[in-house]
Amino acid sequence: MPTSARPRLDRPRILDAAQAIAETEGVAAVTMRRIGTALGSDPTAVYRHFASKDELLRELADRLFGTLPDADPALGWRETMKAELRHALNRYRHHPDLALLLATQPDDTPSLQAIADRMLGLLRERGLSDADAARFTQVLENHVVGTGLYYAANGNELRDATAMRRVYALLDETTHPHAAAVAPHLFPDLDATFDLATDALLDAIEAHADPTKKDR
Repeated sequence: MPTSARPRLDRPRILDAAQAIAETEGVAAVTMRRIGTALGSDPTAVYRHFASKDELLRELADRLFGTLPDADPALGWRETMKAELRHALNRYRHHPDLALLLATQPDDTPSLQAIADRMLGLLRERGLSDADAARFTQVLENHVVGTGLYYAANGNELRDATAMRRVYALLDETTHPHAAAVAPHLFPDLDATFDLATDALLDAIEAHADPTKKDR
């Protein structure tokens, strides 16, 4: 009985294999040889579709970071924005090995363009001018990317916050009066801090919105 023909090798199949390896074994295990083995192909065949491993990883990062949250029509604008930003942050938490790679590439990949268009649409819908929508999209991106990279670099948690508070509490009050006094409250929970910053940014957006389109 003749064997069935092997599926044709193409970029989506290669990315599927790379994603499966990354999610089960980590990004470090993603190599052209490993992908070739997973697909039953010679590793050189992978190079016909991706010039280098870096190119493949950049496209994989764009794919993994390009997920969008399911829209819930029951949510108001503000809660929708919070859900969008939390989902965006979780991209970095779920794929920390790819976080820096995505953060340093141009913002003109298909997934990043779709994310930008979605955010711009939400801001314009709220009543922001085109210029303000563009500015706040950048501000919100900085908020998410900065926090996301911090998460990625620190294993999704703050390193021994209790110990750091003790260090600050022991500072000389004559040279560091404010840091010593506030020491018990320093290094708060990262998620709570992200939510606090999100609320502050949404308040600023509300202040710039067309008052006829405001709804909480």
